[in-house]
Amino acid sequence: MWFIIEQNKRKTAIFLVILTLFFLFFGTALGFSFSSDLYDRTYYGSFMGFLISLICFIGIIIYTKFNASKFFLNQVGAAPIKKEDLPILYNVVEEMSISASLGFIPKIYIINSEIPNAFSIGINEKNAAVAVTVGLLSILNRDELQGVIAHEIAHIKNLDSLYLMYAGVIFGVVVCVSDAILRGFARSRNRKGGGAALLIALILALISPILVKLLYLTISRKREYLADACACGYTRYPTGLASALNKISNFSYSGNKNTVIKDEKMNSGKIVSCLYIHNFLQKEKSNFFEELFSTHPSTSKRIQILKQMGASDIGEYNKVYRAVVSDKALINDKNLIKMNIQSIPIIKPLIEQTTDAKDSRINRQRKAKDSFKKAMNYKVIHCDCDAKLKIPPELQISEITCPSCNKVHKILA
Repeated sequence: MWFIIEQNKRKTAIFLVILTLFFLFFGTALGFSFSSDLYDRTYYGSFMGFLISLICFIGIIIYTKFNASKFFLNQVGAAPIKKEDLPILYNVVEEMSISASLGFIPKIYIINSEIPNAFSIGINEKNAAVAVTVGLLSILNRDELQGVIAHEIAHIKNLDSLYLMYAGVIFGVVVCVSDAILRGFARSRNRKGGGAALLIALILALISPILVKLLYLTISRKREYLADACACGYTRYPTGLASALNKISNFSYSGNKNTVIKDEKMNSGKIVSCLYIHNFLQKEKSNFFEELFSTHPSTSKRIQILKQMGASDIGEYNKVYRAVVSDKALINDKNLIKMNIQSIPIIKPLIEQTTDAKDSRINRQRKAKDSFKKAMNYKVIHCDCDAKLKIPPELQISEITCPSCNKVHKILA
């Protein structure tokens, strides 16, 4: 898939150049509008705005390179897990990393969310990570989990994570600055002689987040299709990913749906939600304007492509994509010839996986939650009645009573 990587490098470089120029213009225009440049024509404020925005942009680049992965993982409350905690998940990540010739195994994190989802972040051994929710591990069998992990590994392999990190951080900064301008507009609008300048600032504050998001979304939806295409090549089984996407998009809430959605908005927000394999904050059936600002393509179309594939190579995916989504190919035919794609047959599992008593949704969910609690340093007390008492680290108590047999256990510091 070398051509996709090179293509994504070029697109990311072009996007960052455009975003850099826009960001510098944004800072310069703000400096101009909040100074007296409009009247005395010294342009000192414009120069200071340019200089401050340049320093901020360099800071963003440095921060993103070294800390963005931690920021996104902390935003969703992800906890790192070890191989012995969830061996099946760890083995799947290992298999897909080897199949993709990634060269390293990304760190693995788990998120304590009922909503089934996953995302990847980072591009190298130091910052690359794959994060999955408890809900995802609860509802997927191994083949489906393999499809989702392959999709996320493809994002790391294709350098999509680099693009998403930079774009997400810059988008967040522009939104924060614009919001601050709008909040301060009411207090500053009565400034003497500043009506025209403040109007410029107000217009910038209103249109800048929209322009940045449009730039951001021009490439992101296409990259989801490319990650699906690559995942098929890694797993040799498109049906696994199709089945996983179907389960994820048709997820039924076991608790209060409004509470779950509220928690998802609070934990993920608009910036992190675009990283997930499925954006639950986005409508599946949307009008033109909603689709224009959507972070992900239609999940139903993604499933349709995967189900219609007669082979698992990217050339086959490209052919079905043209029939289902657009006459314009995902990858140009000339580029496919350069890639010298060979047809890869679909390999079905030897044994069809079914849900039995040993591997039920409840058991999978319990294992996933136990792994998350272990990663979050919960204290586990095994009672004589076979009950497990799990105490969160923030709960500072010296003893606890078992709810099953009423035995009192002392908690060691």
